[in-house]
Amino acid sequence: MTIELDDVLTRSRELHRAIEAHLNNAVLEDSSRSESSFYMCTLSLEHGAGLRALISQGNAVSATALMRLQYEALVRGIWIEYAANEAQLEKICQPLTLETEQAAKSLPGLDDMLKKLENTPSAPQMAVIQLVDFKRVMLKALNSYVHGGLHPLRRHAEGFPIPLAIEVVRNSNGLATMAGMMMALLTRDPTITQPMRHIQLKFHDCLPQLLYPAAKA
Repeated sequence: MTIELDDVLTRSRELHRAIEAHLNNAVLEDSSRSESSFYMCTLSLEHGAGLRALISQGNAVSATALMRLQYEALVRGIWIEYAANEAQLEKICQPLTLETEQAAKSLPGLDDMLKKLENTPSAPQMAVIQLVDFKRVMLKALNSYVHGGLHPLRRHAEGFPIPLAIEVVRNSNGLATMAGMMMALLTRDPTITQPMRHIQLKFHDCLPQLLYPAAKA
């Protein structure tokens, strides 16, 4: 691991601790919709934590595959809060059984969730634009990592470039700040949402310099 990558990982850990600190006293309204959205966002953060751990262990190929899961968990979390209808929400909130698992297969996939969010005025449209752009730039390569395609094979066989590993961490951190902001919005508490808005400026050194530039992944 290079000094630069180590520095980015150190700042990333500080970023995630800051997100958690802002949400320590978070109280959600008694709503299955908000609760499901919140936990989907925490799942997205968990994937991000796993990504950082794998990068720090030198397993960057496996880490990059996790960013696909991190991204979709975030999209679904935002979709649940702003765009899921009551029938869809009911399927999401059921206990896990063979029957509910089968019923959940009819829930919309990534493309449909994004289209619905784009057409939902109450959804945070700047975040939606960023998520759509992420999909356009990143998803084809990330799918290759998830499905054992050429990208992971060559990166595993030939070595994972350090600059690319740094980009992966930065892009993952970008998703994490969006998840943290979404979780803050779910509290409806300005004492939580306002400080969360400043995190991107404070930690700009470990976030994407441009809007999801890591198309080379």
